[in-house]
Amino acid sequence: MYQSKKGNLLICLSCIGILSSVSMAAAAQNLYMNDLKLKSEIDWLNAQGVTQISTSTWPLTASEIGRGLATADVSTTAQQQVLQSVKTTVDATTKTGIDAALGLYAQTDRQQLPQTFADNQMARQQITATVGYTDQQWEANLQANVKHDDLIDDSDVSFEGSYIAGTAANQWLIAGQIPTWWGPGNDGSLIRGDASRPVVGVTMQRDEQKAPTSKYLSWVGPWQYQLFGGQLDDYKAVPETKLFGIRATAAPLPWLEVGASRTFMWGGEGRSQSFSSFFDALTGTRDNRDNQIPGEEDGDPANQLAGFDARVSLAPLINVPGSIYAQYIGEDEAGGLPSKNMYLLGADYASSIYDKPYQLYAEYTDTRTGGEVRGISYNHSTYKDGYYQQGYPLGYGLGGDAESIAVGSKVWLNEKDFLTTKLQYAKVNQSDKKTNQNFPSTDTLKAVDVAWSHKLKPQALMTTRLWAVDSKVESTEVGAAIGLELKYR
Repeated sequence: MYQSKKGNLLICLSCIGILSSVSMAAAAQNLYMNDLKLKSEIDWLNAQGVTQISTSTWPLTASEIGRGLATADVSTTAQQQVLQSVKTTVDATTKTGIDAALGLYAQTDRQQLPQTFADNQMARQQITATVGYTDQQWEANLQANVKHDDLIDDSDVSFEGSYIAGTAANQWLIAGQIPTWWGPGNDGSLIRGDASRPVVGVTMQRDEQKAPTSKYLSWVGPWQYQLFGGQLDDYKAVPETKLFGIRATAAPLPWLEVGASRTFMWGGEGRSQSFSSFFDALTGTRDNRDNQIPGEEDGDPANQLAGFDARVSLAPLINVPGSIYAQYIGEDEAGGLPSKNMYLLGADYASSIYDKPYQLYAEYTDTRTGGEVRGISYNHSTYKDGYYQQGYPLGYGLGGDAESIAVGSKVWLNEKDFLTTKLQYAKVNQSDKKTNQNFPSTDTLKAVDVAWSHKLKPQALMTTRLWAVDSKVESTEVGAAIGLELKYR
């Protein structure tokens, strides 16, 4: 825990030092962290064939969103409404200077409610204050969170969401504690989701995802990569464990995006942290306990996951405004490919009724090992706290050995009101592993989740949420939440 506080302090002091040297100006933003409404709007436009902007790797950049909007092909009132909403978000945050925000949030107990994309409010009460500065080449954000009765962390004050970033030669380098998302899913990612607190570390990625100009590589199409390296917080089994990851995506055809992802946990107290050990972990040459090396009697220098994902847009193919997508991630390697796999499969459909845009989706997830409950998924013989941070999954929010079927909808009632609903049936932690503190015992859940956001003014947003979760083990949970966000730009 000392390391976490020290890391938060460094982030805080770095941002304060930069912000103290600038004057008050208009707001700006180059990087967009996980945002459900923004993701939903871009996904809707993509499904309609209006834009081609990848939402499978977060953060997103303003430059990439702007590049996609510049070639938008609009033909209906509903398309214009959603496109304008995205433009308003980007236009409001593209001037150099300072911005600030204050958020207030309160909710009843949510022990059983499954998380979804950008669902990071885990405390009963929370006050968040943010101040940021953006220039064309760099950006800094200082975020302080004061919490009461937080499910994940006992600390009353945290700085997740704080970062400093710079760009050059179409590359971004980001240092701080920011959320990540790797994959095409609506509700989860099997390898890097945002169910846990963000990992403190360094991220590198492209700014604009332009296709290669070389005649030999132009077939790759728009592409992105993301590199990450950081240190897990409060990882008791092996303190100071490091987490590294790489992801690459490409859209070689207007209707196809493919992605490949890999992460590995490495090092920490009592583990070899030599260059040769890191090289072995990076290349996977000593996976599966083969070839023991000094200081690592199990012969395995890392806990690694890897796999692939794809999204197929139907509009360019058969003129249907929807898509199908899939992801599979392996806990192990066999023959150079992921094995002991977990699976995610989904489909979504985007249309409008009475000029009100809506999106429907269905998603099936199986984090068992090849369809069997074996206690392997998100667990490891050396890193005994598993693929978790503070007991919350670094991958899919339900954790290992879970099965989930979810159907949901997203409706834009007007330019101010956005409504989401979800029905979910899930079997969680079927191996009864205590590494999963999000769902610490075997259970079957049936959940109804409804959320509504209303823009009171251009710089004021109110959110409300109602849910009910029927548990086979615990009592039925009925909850509510309300939030208010005020921004200065």
